[in-house]
Amino acid sequence: MTDSSRFTDATSLSLLDRTQQYLRALIEQRVPDSMLQESWDLFYNTYNRLIERFIISRGVRRDDVDDCLQEVWSEVANRLVNFERPADRPGLRSWLYTLVRSKATDIVRRKIKQGVVGIGESTAAKIEPDSREHDPAEECEQQWNDALVHTMLDDLKGEVSELNYNVLYLRFIEGRSVSEVADTLSIKPEQVRYRQHRMLKKLQNRQSLFTGAPIGKLD
Repeated sequence: MTDSSRFTDATSLSLLDRTQQYLRALIEQRVPDSMLQESWDLFYNTYNRLIERFIISRGVRRDDVDDCLQEVWSEVANRLVNFERPADRPGLRSWLYTLVRSKATDIVRRKIKQGVVGIGESTAAKIEPDSREHDPAEECEQQWNDALVHTMLDDLKGEVSELNYNVLYLRFIEGRSVSEVADTLSIKPEQVRYRQHRMLKKLQNRQSLFTGAPIGKLD
């Protein structure tokens, strides 16, 4: 598998373009070359866990996550070829999240009709009608960023020291202050900031593979 850490911001757009070329070749019944095949594999491996986290965030039961994931990827394979990324913002996150929300809602509604899921679970799955003023991009923003950070931290866990990983986890996932992290890990606040700065660079390398919003600064 290609090492995600060596990709830059420029190559993330190139990856999307090559992935669309791969899908277009399949639609036209042509055999994609090895570079396009590798691009699709990388795109799938990059986004699969992120989409799975989206699905879970929509309240889909664990037993149904795989089915929903398969439906989402089937839709991605059919529609991504026509996706046009807005020039002024990273639109893929909104497109994917809207797709996940639609498929997750369909699955929960089917389960309700079958008597498998109760009304309480349907509320947890957030299938209530959206208002006309509702903006999917705003709704997905925080959940995208949360899922993105979790996914990148999972990637980094096996590559960095336990101390460095814990610094990032306590800061990003638990939202603790620098002083709280320092007390918890028995290190100085200056060390927390130093380790956080180094780890952020590693996260930013991975972030280029995901067309999501930039990671916000921590105080």
